[in-house]
Amino acid sequence: MKSLNFGVCQCPVLSKVEDIDPWLEKISEEQEKCFWVFPELFLGGFDYEKKDIWVEKCLEVKEIMNSFARESGNILAGTLWQKKDGKYYNTFYLFTPDQGTLEVYSKIHLFLPGKENDYFTAGENTPEAYRWDEIRMGFAICHDLRYPELFLYQHSSEPDIFIVNAQWPLARIEHWLTLLKARAIENQCYVLACNGMGNSALGRLAGHSCLITSWGKSVFILSEEPGMKKARLEEKVIIEDRKMFDSRRSPFFDLAFKRRQ
Repeated sequence: MKSLNFGVCQCPVLSKVEDIDPWLEKISEEQEKCFWVFPELFLGGFDYEKKDIWVEKCLEVKEIMNSFARESGNILAGTLWQKKDGKYYNTFYLFTPDQGTLEVYSKIHLFLPGKENDYFTAGENTPEAYRWDEIRMGFAICHDLRYPELFLYQHSSEPDIFIVNAQWPLARIEHWLTLLKARAIENQCYVLACNGMGNSALGRLAGHSCLITSWGKSVFILSEEPGMKKARLEEKVIIEDRKMFDSRRSPFFDLAFKRRQ
């Protein structure tokens, strides 16, 4: 049974490439290697007017985080601006010590009230599963959290934990906390969620990044302030929960989750 460290870097929207440095310095001070998650679009946020500037700055940050992961042995995760074939994407990246930079997927469910669909293109692919020392992961970005189908679609990889990052507003904090627990309970796995905090282009962000067990228990939950927190994911917790009963698939419904083209 595996036991690994997972943590969050709950930061405001960063406005300069070098703003990432203090967070990486704090990670360097940690004794044990960890999987660290940053918020959605943590560099530049939803600053649509400067989208091409943020695309360029995100390329710089990718290089910095890739080098840091390789040298430190930590895994870093977060979403960044990406431009491909003239289109803009909100893309989830992993920065790993041994495989370099991995592109997990681009956000599928764009938030229409925030005009994401006017600037971003929805991702064409579903999340790519990732395995770290036998711990299996699934992924979701912010508004994706409201769609349980995305999580059920990833069941084929038997995830032990879902990694979620967001810029979720304080105005809907109850939705944030409720949906995270629902996704953990219905999928019988951990959920690690990192949200932004402070003011943003879309309003004040809620913070409240957290780690939730497969039983719906909060291992930790931050406030609205910037901060870092980590905890150990215990695989045995998931195994014991699923031994009691496995409710991830109903014996009465045979649903084929396929991505509509």
